[in-house]
Amino acid sequence: MPTPHFLNVDLDIHAHADLQPLIAHWKQLIPLVTPEDAGDNFVRFELDEAYPTASETIRHFCAAVESLPPDLLQFWHQCPKRILDIGYESGTERPILQDALPTELLLKVSQYFTSLEVSIYPSEQ
Repeated sequence: MPTPHFLNVDLDIHAHADLQPLIAHWKQLIPLVTPEDAGDNFVRFELDEAYPTASETIRHFCAAVESLPPDLLQFWHQCPKRILDIGYESGTERPILQDALPTELLLKVSQYFTSLEVSIYPSEQ
């Protein structure tokens, strides 16, 4: 029986304009859903490497934003939705999962992203 555990973090971006320059710039992010898939200016990214915690994963997304050149950073801040979605599997066994995000990381998240969401997926048995 599985215990509750961290799965991943996705980055969802909704824009008023073409997201292709952003998609092309970020080599360390993998587009899971592209504007062509969604039919509008939406993209969902994951990191090209898995990290063991939500905090570590979020730090890498913050670093990706910090690496943007000025023109793309301006575009980034104009995107109305820049959502980090933390995924967990609920599990069916103890122990409970407690996953704290440090205050300094939450401050960065508030600077770069419009919201932080948590998705809890049922355990696959």
